Amino acid sequence: MTRSAGSLKGAYGALNGVYWMLCCVAYAFSSNFLLARGYSNSQLGAIVAAGYVLGLVLQPVAASIADRTARAPVAVITAGTILTGGLALALLALPGRSLAVTTAQVLFLTQVSVLQPLVNAFAYYIERLGTPIPFGACRAAGSLSYGLLAAALGGLIRRSGENVIPASGLITAVLMAALMAWFATAGTPADAAEDRVAAQKKAAGGVLQNRSFRAVLAASALLYFGHTFQSGYLIQIVRGVGGDDADMGMLAMYVAVLELPAMFLFERLLRRFGCGRLLRCAAVCFAAKNLLVLAAGSLGTLYGAMSLQLGAFALFIPASVRYAGELSGPDDANRAQAYVTAMCTVGSVCASGFGGVLIDALGLRAAIGAAAVCSCAGAVIMTLGVKTARADK
Repeated sequence: MTRSAGSLKGAYGALNGVYWMLCCVAYAFSSNFLLARGYSNSQLGAIVAAGYVLGLVLQPVAASIADRTARAPVAVITAGTILTGGLALALLALPGRSLAVTTAQVLFLTQVSVLQPLVNAFAYYIERLGTPIPFGACRAAGSLSYGLLAAALGGLIRRSGENVIPASGLITAVLMAALMAWFATAGTPADAAEDRVAAQKKAAGGVLQNRSFRAVLAASALLYFGHTFQSGYLIQIVRGVGGDDADMGMLAMYVAVLELPAMFLFERLLRRFGCGRLLRCAAVCFAAKNLLVLAAGSLGTLYGAMSLQLGAFALFIPASVRYAGELSGPDDANRAQAYVTAMCTVGSVCASGFGGVLIDALGLRAAIGAAAVCSCAGAVIMTLGVKTARADK
């Protein structure tokens, strides 16, 4: 069945919305869930890091499968979503702190991580159907959904306990699976298997040989250390300035809403400045945000520091997706996105694994300081190393 361009764009925006709601459950509220179940900061850091490591291993495998045939992306995302929902159900059913809870949480985080490059690259799948996708606007739907769920969960946890977290994950996974079922009826892009294989081999080698792309990969890992520390240990940061779970939820919503203008206007900004300049701007904002969070001593100043999300994460996500797509082309889009996501995952693994240990051993401020140093290093590499994609081919 052929779908209209408007319905395909709307459905991709909705897909971003439900996927980033899963990210909200998995990344923003893992600390709340595991601390409520009796885990320490070090233990929750190890659990989140393990999820990221497994995701790092499986992302290129899933991306390679998704790149094999025209129909594969729908099947791979659908299967991953169903598995994610099953793991959320297991977390909801399992009580207390146990090996089963630990295993289910690790695998839940793994599945959400594996889905990210596939959802990003799915825009190219839709474009092969003949519908251009305004990625920034569609990704903005993800930020809006993330923020609304974060605000709701903050209050719900206070009233009903930590089980609302996996329950929310289950509901969003069901919604995402329903959307993928809709996409399965939307048609299939033209597929020439031999041409695709040759293009994939050429693009996969070429994109990694590009010096600017390697700089983006290295900088992404360092920038994501700071970003993941802030998002993964946000409840500790908020409590450190006198807040609680509800305050964390409102702060997360505020940060997500700040992302909307840059994402909605991304295509216009891209035409005006290009991916290289936007990535440099994002890197500098990441570094400045981490430094200001380090200096924050109250909830008000923390809000001020987090306001730089407007130019940090909000620009980095769509710019990195377009940058990888420009260098690789649509036939290897899943794999190129997996490279970027993999390096972000490396930073996330280190932030999750070492963050909890640093908090327990040296205190919250020392851990925030380490995150700020990594972000500043990433900003330097991005500023000096990235060029416009077209000029660097």
